[in-house]
Amino acid sequence: MLLIATLTYLSASFLQDVFVDNVHMELSLWDTAGQEEFDRLRALSYEDTHVIMLCFSIDSRDSFENVSTKWISEINDNCPGVKVVLTALKCDLRKDEDENENPNAITFEQGLAKAKEIGAVKYLVTDCPRHNPGYDDSW
Repeated sequence: MLLIATLTYLSASFLQDVFVDNVHMELSLWDTAGQEEFDRLRALSYEDTHVIMLCFSIDSRDSFENVSTKWISEINDNCPGVKVVLTALKCDLRKDEDENENPNAITFEQGLAKAKEIGAVKYLVTDCPRHNPGYDDSW
């Protein structure tokens, strides 16, 4: 079972031993923060990276555009050839409390197109506890 705590500063991390096809692996998740003041330090977190879960917020066009204008070039510069999983966060914000569509929200189709554009191996959409307690499609 994986438990994740979200922190908003550099080097927030989660470490878990996992088995994939009976092979022991160490899963290390890092919230490397997107703030410019951490740009130089963030590069240190790329060492020994095999897969990157690149996340964006469903309710933020800037976050979505940064996938291709900022993050993918940084990833390619620091980890050429690494696998990328594009992950949509805050999917509960596609609709408001009255179930009205948010016209500014990133659609599933837009996210999927972005995943193809950047060469991601997978596109995941997370579900929020507000609508489905205890469930997260990325795990």
